[in-house]
Amino acid sequence: MIDTLLRDLRQAEYIHVLINPLPIYGLAMAWVGLIVSLFLGSRRAQIATLAILLISAASAWPVYELGQQSYDRVLSMADSDGQAWLDEHRDRAEDLIYFFYALALLSAVAIVAPMKWPKSSISGRKNSPSRISQRGTAKKIR
Repeated sequence: MIDTLLRDLRQAEYIHVLINPLPIYGLAMAWVGLIVSLFLGSRRAQIATLAILLISAASAWPVYELGQQSYDRVLSMADSDGQAWLDEHRDRAEDLIYFFYALALLSAVAIVAPMKWPKSSISGRKNSPSRISQRGTAKKIR
């Protein structure tokens, strides 16, 4: 059983199926985390969620490469409907991979830029979502 598992994990199509959801699920988690970190106004939370975003977007590269490697093998096993779906899947991947590359680069810049230019951070700004909600709460209490 272990031998079968190890053999399957050496095949590109199996690894592609295992890691294919990582970019999408990771981006969803990072999106929620970034919204929460903006309302909290926490730079540490922003860095953590930007790191999740960076890792998720960067994980699209091995997903794409493994998908390209396994395309011919899976295409030969599929029926005509499956081949049409596989072609569409490949077209989407080829169109969207650059979005993931840009997102990884942008998240890396968002992590590093406030270290060099502190005014570029939105967590300490006067009109950040956390400051606006704090002012609104303070006005209601008075």
